[in-house]
Amino acid sequence: MKDEDAPDAEDDFDQEVEAQQDAGDDIDLSGLMKSAGRNAAWFNSVEKQVEPIRRQLRSIESMRRSMVEAMGPANAVYQAALDAQRRYQAIATPVLALQSDLSDIYDWHSRINDAVRSVSLPRTLLEQLGAASALFLPENLSGLDTEDLYTILSLGEDDGLSLAWAPRTEIVKALLPLSTRLERYTLLAEYRDDVLDDVEASLQIVTHPELTGMVTILNAATRTARADFNEGAQALAGNVLETAMKRHGNAWIRRSFPQATYTKGGHHWVIDSALNDAGDWSDLTLLQFKHYLVLAGMRNTFGPDTTQDTFNRHLGAHQASPDTYRPEFVLLAILLAHALLRALNQGLEQPDDE
Repeated sequence: MKDEDAPDAEDDFDQEVEAQQDAGDDIDLSGLMKSAGRNAAWFNSVEKQVEPIRRQLRSIESMRRSMVEAMGPANAVYQAALDAQRRYQAIATPVLALQSDLSDIYDWHSRINDAVRSVSLPRTLLEQLGAASALFLPENLSGLDTEDLYTILSLGEDDGLSLAWAPRTEIVKALLPLSTRLERYTLLAEYRDDVLDDVEASLQIVTHPELTGMVTILNAATRTARADFNEGAQALAGNVLETAMKRHGNAWIRRSFPQATYTKGGHHWVIDSALNDAGDWSDLTLLQFKHYLVLAGMRNTFGPDTTQDTFNRHLGAHQASPDTYRPEFVLLAILLAHALLRALNQGLEQPDDE
């Protein structure tokens, strides 16, 4: 800000001219040129300091507008971007105002540098905002509003239905307004081939060496389902779920939800501990929500129940019967195994990470 006690540059200039005229001497044009040159240099220096801030503001505003178009103003990532923009503007405004104060170029530089260093923006937000949907939500759920996400979590808890990364957004939206489990299972059956197409396409993303063998078996399950060998498809998908949980799943859950208290080591207890501790999913971090979404459909899958109305891997493995192997369970098992593999692929360190 301008120091009231500091001499004004324009007053200095006028006084210099008046003094020379009073003395009756010719105006020293070289002195005036030097003064104008210094002013121009000061302006250029400040412009160079301020331009990165202007670019940052323009960049944040552009990304914010993209977030509104892609994800809607109610989305948490959009709100984070908006908050970041407001914080940046609060710092940038006094910095930009310094252009009008030419009293002390060194003081300007100091204040500009201090202001820029004081700006704290989430690095991930700035670097990944263009791909925020993939970072915080499975891409097939991008653009859904809060109520839709609540419904999807309920479908996981109640129906054992995983909608993370597959099926495609249009099928997900068609499921949301349906009022009964039977209606939802029937709709999935109608789109059976499309759902299997989406799973197979999504599994191409899973490239971690410790998961590719399970991907091969799950792809075999989708082919078996297409051939209408439902029991075989369900069994293959169930075994992929068990293997993935045993090798990596329990450790992944503990890493994803370190705040939970884990008193027992079985799959069901680990899943229950994470879900129960998280409670209301609105308290989760942005990164944890995607993990919670995968787990929500797995509570019933590994539950210790003796009867089932949704897919249960334990009963399928230890109490094989027509009741535990049903046509409507095939897509449920495949979608659950697929979602877990996608989550693990993101959670495991890749060989080339270093």
